[in-house]
Formats: sequence, C-alpha cells, structure tokens
Amino acid sequence: MEAVSTSRDDTRRTPRLPPWLQAAVLIAAALALLWPALGAGFIWDDIRQIQDSPSIADPDAPLRYFSLNVVESWGSEGRGGEGVDTYRPLFFVALWAIHRVTGPDPFWFHLAVVAAHLTVCLLLWIAARRWLGSDLAAAGVFAAVAIHPVTAEATLWASALSEPMSVAGLLGGTLILDRWCRAGARNPAAVVAAGATVLLGLLSKEAVLTALPVVSLYLWRARGVRISALAGPWAAAVVFLALRIHALGGLQATGGGTSQRLDAVRNLPVLILDGLRALLTLQPVGVRHLYWDYRSVSWAMSLLAVSLVLALGVLVWLTRRRTPLVPTAFGVLVCMLVPIALITTAPGWSGFGRYLYLPWGFIALAFAAGSLQLRERYPRVRPATLAVVVVFLALELIGLRHAFAVYHSQESLARASVELQPHAPDGWEWLGNHYVAVDDLPNAARCYSEAVAIAPTVYRPRHNLATALLHLGRPAEALEHETAIERIHGTTADGAAVAAAASLDLGRRDEAGEWLTRGLQLEPDNPRLLALHARWTEESAPDND
Repeated sequence: MEAVSTSRDDTRRTPRLPPWLQAAVLIAAALALLWPALGAGFIWDDIRQIQDSPSIADPDAPLRYFSLNVVESWGSEGRGGEGVDTYRPLFFVALWAIHRVTGPDPFWFHLAVVAAHLTVCLLLWIAARRWLGSDLAAAGVFAAVAIHPVTAEATLWASALSEPMSVAGLLGGTLILDRWCRAGARNPAAVVAAGATVLLGLLSKEAVLTALPVVSLYLWRARGVRISALAGPWAAAVVFLALRIHALGGLQATGGGTSQRLDAVRNLPVLILDGLRALLTLQPVGVRHLYWDYRSVSWAMSLLAVSLVLALGVLVWLTRRRTPLVPTAFGVLVCMLVPIALITTAPGWSGFGRYLYLPWGFIALAFAAGSLQLRERYPRVRPATLAVVVVFLALELIGLRHAFAVYHSQESLARASVELQPHAPDGWEWLGNHYVAVDDLPNAARCYSEAVAIAPTVYRPRHNLATALLHLGRPAEALEHETAIERIHGTTADGAAVAAAASLDLGRRDEAGEWLTRGLQLEPDNPRLLALHARWTEESAPDND
C-alpha cells in the first residue's frame, strides 16, 4: 500500500486549518488566479460547437446527442479531421444546459470550465491527503495542477469542458472505491456509485478509458481495493463502449490504414518524451498541430526515444514498492498518449496540452510522494525541496499569464499558433479566417497563401485562398487554385461554387456550366450553387435586343 510514513512529521502535527477550510482557501486562491480566463471569448472549436451550432438551442438535442458523434452533435455531417471519430454526448448535454440557462455569453461557459477544473484539483487534493498523509504536499499538488500553463489548454477555452469533466469522473470513481472498498470491505453501493461516476466521465470524453487499467492496478496493488470492487468502473467501460459502438457503428476511431498506424507506433516514444519535457519545462504554451511536428520523425529517432523511455521505465519500476505512485503516473502518461500517437498522423487535428491534463495530475502526485520520501531519508534536503516547489509554482504563474493572453481571442490564438509553429499551415489559416471576419481580404489572402505554400495539398487553406482571391477581383487565380484542389480531392460543392463564379467572371460560361453541374450533383439544394445557376442561365440566354 502507499506508505504514509513518509509524512510522519506532518501528520503528527495538528493542522493549522481544518480540512474544509484548507480546501476553501485553496479554491478561493485558485479562482482568483484563474479569474482572467473568464473574460475570454469563444475560440477554436467553441465557434463550431457553441457559437454557430444549430443544435445547442434545440430543446430536443440532449437525447439525440447519445446517438451522434462529435461532428454530428454540433450540427455537421461526417467525422472529424482526417476521419477521426469521437463520442462525447454528456459534454454536449453540458454545453446545451449552460446555453439553455445563460444564453450564448462566453463568461458562463468559461466559468463552467474553471469550476470543473477546480473540481479536478479538489479531487487530487483529497487523493494527496489520503495517499500521502501530508496537508502541505496536498496543497502543492492542488496548486501545481491548478495553474500549469501547458495543461491550461484543457481549461482556458469553453469547449475544453470535456477534459475536466472526464477526468473528474475517473478520479471521483477512484476515490469512492479507495474510501469504501479497501481492506476486504464489501460495499455494493460504493461499487455501483464508482461505476456510475466513471461512466459519466467516459461519456464526457472517451480518452480517460485508456488510463483505467493503470488506475485499477494502483487501487488493487497499492491501496488494497478488492478486485471484485473494480467491476464497477469496468462495467462502466463496457456500457460506454456499447453506446459508442451503437452510435458510431463500431470501435474504429480513425479512418487511416496500416501505414497510419505504423506512423503512430513510430511517433509514440517521441511523444512520451515530448510530453514529459512540456510538463517539466512548462513549454510550449499554445495550440500545437502535432502532425506538422511529427511528420519528420524518423525510425532512428524513434528507436533512440524507445531506449530512453525503456530506461526511464526501469527507473520508475524500481520505485514501485516505496513509492507506487511513480510507476502509476508513468503508466498513466504512456497509456493516455497511445491514442494521441494516432492524432500525430492526422493533419488538421490540433492540441497537445489538453492530452497531458490527467497525466500531469498523477505526475504531480508522484513528485509529491517522491519528495516526501526524499525528505524522510535525507532531512537536510528539506529546504531545497521547498525552494524547488516554490520556484516551480512561480514559473507556472508566469506561464499562466502568457496562457491567458494566448487563449483570449481567436486572433491571439492564431497569432500564437503562427509564432509557435510557423512551419504549420493551421495557424496561418486561423489568422486568415480572423482577417476575413474583420473584412481585411488582402491580409487574409496573404495568410492563406502562406498556408498553401507550406501544405499545397491540404484542402481548406487553398479553398479559402481561392474564395478570398475571387472576392478581391482575381478570378483567374481563384479558378487555378480550385482546379488544383479538384485534382487532389475531387469535386466539392463549395469548391464548385467558387470555380463556377470565377469562370462566370472570366466569361467562360461553358466551363462554369460544367462546374455547376458537378456541384449540383453533390448538393442539389446548395443555395449558393442555385444562385449561381440562375446567374449562369440568365447570362447564357440569347440576346433578345
């Protein structure tokens, strides 16, 4: 079991504050530090999932969410970027409920995310007090998780709500079992409650399912929870998978084939080291588009990373008896990043810090446990340990201030993305979208051109560039780009509309008619194509004068 003797000196003393007051002080302090996040607007997926979603104001939407994937839930069709399929019905129910009560005001959505995040921090504080027996260490864990600037990606935008909701579900179920099902205790009610809590987390975001084996092992081996009690969370996993299979038509999460999965295997060890580096160095702050960083990873680099991960794995394994939280944290990190390795092979899929949110919670617990062990064995290092913690928290605060600026608006997010990854097209595309929103088409075209130069085969930036060029009175260039897109991706209704409009502007009526025919075959009711067809019909009619 997790030894509490490491904090013997701390537990012998009567706490200066009762536990409920300690928790209140920590929550109040964290809320004061996180308050600037409530002034941010809608950014990133918020725009599709909240601001422009036709389903969020639909009174009948909540029940339908349980039979839809994420893309369908916000009102579109198909799957996510590069065929990535996800299922988060309870998350969309939460967004719907907030909108129902408060309307589309970003403040309330951000407040909900911060509240969910502080709930996660509170659950980790409870775990730390229970598993480490140290109020000071528990406060350090709470603070370290509350203000980490990299994992702030899971807390500083409205649609990030799925992350703390899912983590709270897993941690809540874990603590229920740890409290009422230890040392041979039989408590069917606790087992059912733990399963229900974990199911709520899974229905918010499925990624925490990958951490369940490691957490279950910790509860059984280190905390003495009965194996039979673990049936609750695992039954929840089965129920969740059944719902997901029913809604999505199977378990497949991505549309890629063998080659994509081999690339994911190659990238995984590099991703693990990258995640550890980001958590400990507090960089980078902002949205990463992992595909563009990982497409250059070679097998030689991967093998080197494998050797380092294995060496690290051996070291953490050696700590399993004295500090079982260390291998548990390492296991959670690895398991949580396995599905993200697939994301590194999908162009257009954004994010990095949010995937480290749950791993950082366990790593913070592991560091706290390790520092208590170190202080007990080597009392002279206690001042140094405290100094390291204070410096780390101060650096987190500095990074958090930068994170507030990055996630404040879509423009600030786009500019930060360009600065962070100038070699990736996504930030340039986002910045171009911002310029379109403020009616600055020349700068929009410039940004889209940068994106196309980086990734000439990606659809969206090139189509957006063609659209901007058409409105800037440069139809020949717009048509050239749409023709290139069709050669790569085939005909799309939106592309056909731009190409038809450009052809009409150039006086090429026959060519415009061909584009309109192909586009209307795909979407017969597309209003833009129908309007262009009316224009084409009028311009093609015989002159009666």
